[in-house]
Amino acid sequence: MTGQPILLTEPEAADRLRLCTRTLRKARQAGQLHYVLIGRAVRYTVEDLESYVEQLRQVQPVCPPVQPTRRISVPRRTGERVIVPFTERNRGR
Repeated sequence: MTGQPILLTEPEAADRLRLCTRTLRKARQAGQLHYVLIGRAVRYTVEDLESYVEQLRQVQPVCPPVQPTRRISVPRRTGERVIVPFTERNRGR
């Protein structure tokens, strides 16, 4: 044996991933994390933890270039009210 335990307890697995035990429990209950059940004791293998991390791995997509927006002229308040969409309100400033 290499000195590493075959099965990790919940606190050991959480410490290894640097997560809280509640996060592991929620992932297990959601079916995202495999585990071994011995009686009522929940245990994790190192391979299960590694596959869980691989499931969560993400690559940030490349952002498309920003297109210039068009200017909207808002009439000054002369007595008549103008409805301006919320997304267009502060663009003229």
